[in-house]
Amino acid sequence: MRLLITFIFGFLIISLSYAQSSQRLIHIDEQLQLLSTDNLGLSEKLDANISLNDVTLPNFLLAVSNIHKVNINVSPELSSINIKNNFSNVIVSDMLLFLCKEYSLTIEFTKNILSIKPYIEEVPEEVYPYKIDYDPENETVAIDVNSNDLYEVFKSIMDKSAKNLLYAPGMEKLKLTAYINPTDFSSAMDKLALANNLTLTETKDNFYVFDIITDNNGQNKSMSLSSRMSPDLNFKIIDTSLQLLEVDFKNVPIHNIIKEISSALDINMFMASPLEGSGNTTLKTKSISFDNLLVKLFEPQIKTLSNSTDVNNQVRNNNTSPPSDRYTFKKEDGIYFFGTEKQLSVRKVEIIKLKHRSVNMMSDPQMMMGSNDIRGNYQIAEQGFRNQLNNNFNNNNLNTNVRPQNRSFNSNSNHSPNNENANNILDLIPTEVTGNLDCQIDVELNSIYVTGTGAEIEYFKKFIESVDKAIPVILIEVMIVEAQVSNTVEAGVSWGIGNEPTTTQGSLFPTTDLNVGAETINRIISGFSSTSVFNFGRLIPNFFATVKAMETNGDLKIKSTPKLATLNGHRASFSNGQTSYYAIVQRNIIGTDNPQTSEIRNYFPIDAKLGLDIKPYVTGDKQVLLDINVIQSSFGQRIADDAPPDINSRNFSSVVRMKDQDIAVLGGLEENYSNNSGSGVPFLARIPIIKWLFSKRVREGRKSKLTVFIKPTVIY
Repeated sequence: MRLLITFIFGFLIISLSYAQSSQRLIHIDEQLQLLSTDNLGLSEKLDANISLNDVTLPNFLLAVSNIHKVNINVSPELSSINIKNNFSNVIVSDMLLFLCKEYSLTIEFTKNILSIKPYIEEVPEEVYPYKIDYDPENETVAIDVNSNDLYEVFKSIMDKSAKNLLYAPGMEKLKLTAYINPTDFSSAMDKLALANNLTLTETKDNFYVFDIITDNNGQNKSMSLSSRMSPDLNFKIIDTSLQLLEVDFKNVPIHNIIKEISSALDINMFMASPLEGSGNTTLKTKSISFDNLLVKLFEPQIKTLSNSTDVNNQVRNNNTSPPSDRYTFKKEDGIYFFGTEKQLSVRKVEIIKLKHRSVNMMSDPQMMMGSNDIRGNYQIAEQGFRNQLNNNFNNNNLNTNVRPQNRSFNSNSNHSPNNENANNILDLIPTEVTGNLDCQIDVELNSIYVTGTGAEIEYFKKFIESVDKAIPVILIEVMIVEAQVSNTVEAGVSWGIGNEPTTTQGSLFPTTDLNVGAETINRIISGFSSTSVFNFGRLIPNFFATVKAMETNGDLKIKSTPKLATLNGHRASFSNGQTSYYAIVQRNIIGTDNPQTSEIRNYFPIDAKLGLDIKPYVTGDKQVLLDINVIQSSFGQRIADDAPPDINSRNFSSVVRMKDQDIAVLGGLEENYSNNSGSGVPFLARIPIIKWLFSKRVREGRKSKLTVFIKPTVIY
């Protein structure tokens, strides 16, 4: 009997499989017949020249496709099938139908393209026999469903409980899975929604409304059960490999956050101390990495508690632990260590290498400008003289009330006002950033060695990354033009008597500077006397006359075009000048009974120069601020051979704002000199024409002008 039942069951399966196979072949045949009306190659007889001696099925079908112009795509899985049969007097569509039957193939039709691939029989999905039990007296329900359609499950619940369950359209085929022992109906519905990522709303008229959880874009939003059970701890994993998260925490304990997220990301972690006392936090962001999240979670403790004047009050207000139990983390070799900051397992040492900046602050180069006051040129020499004088007095053991005066050289500082006390970059970092870190500078590697807790180091690294930017270099092109124009006119006649006769000599052209003796003048007088009735007489031999009539013009232009380059906020200087020396003689009387006089002669330098001092600053909108100082000085005459020379000085200072590669014109330092003087015989020196015989006049004029052109170019 058992054998008969087995035979009948097997026969039914074979019959069912055959029926399904026949139905599949009939469908393929119908499609081939319809397609053959447009593709004539399917209705052609198979070309007898196609060899079938142990040919692979893809090669055979490729040959058929080329000869009969049929678009055939063959699955790579069929390369293991070899054809050994011979076809004769058969059309192409019948041959394809035979291959589908013989080798369990199927054909997918995409317009006139045939895709041949193995046939996989669809196995009907086994439906789990769900079970719903309802007790009307206690109003309890038991649910046992496993991937069953929502419509079928809800229909059974409503039929047995007479409760109304509603759902949004399109949720009919949503698969539900839950196993709930007999419990209160409302609680059972709540847990059914919780287990299947649904929302449940119970209305006032006793309707249970279910809906799918969606995000702001209307897409299904998957949430863990723990997040659903704790609505204030919401997070979503955006990218598992990058550990990117979308979080929304509302006063959630930090230890719960770390526990849930580390579990969801499958993170390796070591808990040196329980984190129950780490406090609560509130945070909402659409994208944050897990590492940055940990920095933000432990960052408030470091910044607040390390600088608080009343730690106990702040601990109570922020629900955090005392400073002795502050919590932190460390990441090492892919493992996250959590504990208090005193535990060695969460402390670390890290080397932070700067990419763009230097760990040591760059000071300005030595200034060459000196003082803008003319007396500044003498102060160094004066100070040196007083030091020498003081040394001589000390060596001779003389008691004197003379003391050298300390005078500082009025030069610009080598550091900017903000950085004058800063030796390295650590001096510029706020104490709130360094916290309790131990930082050391390595100048040779341009690095900072940091020791401390992981959270403090991460916060410190973020700050260093934000300030480690490329410092712009400013190329400053300068054109300094000094123009000098001079004009001198000297004319007149002077008469006199010398100690001896004067010989006539001098020049007449292009300038007249002639000394005329008495002999020459007497010849001229004799010529007038011979042609006139008047007798002018003669001059004594020692009489002479000086005749001058000359004009000189000068046009001098000095042009200097230096190029300076400096870092943003650092000073650049240019100087071109001349040094002169003057002597200071010191005489000392040594001894009282037989006094002796000693004399010391020292020579001290004085500079006259054309100097330029510029300090640039690049603003956020790529404009340039220039702090400019210009000094131009030159030597004059000396009142004595060993005396210091006079110094003519012109200087100006300016602060300008300009765009990158614009040109600033700074000038107007103009000096004018005019002299118009004369001497002559009273009354006769005023008579026109003949006044030039009885007077001497000098008219002199000089003009000089200094102009500076500056063009900054910012280079990154």
